[in-house]
Amino acid sequence: MKEILQSVLILDDEDAVRESFMAYFEDRGWSVIGAATAEDALALLKHNSPNGAIVDIRLPGIDGNEFIRQATKTHPHLTCIICTGSPEYHPPTDIASLPNTYGIIFAKPVIDMPSMEQELLKQITQNHARGSHT
Repeated sequence: MKEILQSVLILDDEDAVRESFMAYFEDRGWSVIGAATAEDALALLKHNSPNGAIVDIRLPGIDGNEFIRQATKTHPHLTCIICTGSPEYHPPTDIASLPNTYGIIFAKPVIDMPSMEQELLKQITQNHARGSHT
């Protein structure tokens, strides 16, 4: 079986959070790109194809939900994990029904980064397996 490259896009408008997440994943051997806005992230996707994304919901301009909608149209195998500081957040039906959007919402501050990394890798692996059979 072909090994899956571990690559992730970190989308968060809080510099400290984004940089912390990026440092964590880089230290764990992932290829990492980061963006402070959904618009920047979508522009990065024109030249990059990460297999995972950690997406904040409350962003200036386009929000995280709309980012996921647009990004998964152009990158159908992009696995999205939502990480938000909004405890009342519930994904809209169309986002929740996407096969590549993980159902558990990670709340900020993330205390257990290894758990988030394991879930991202698990979902990437499952999406990759689904994609190889289509």
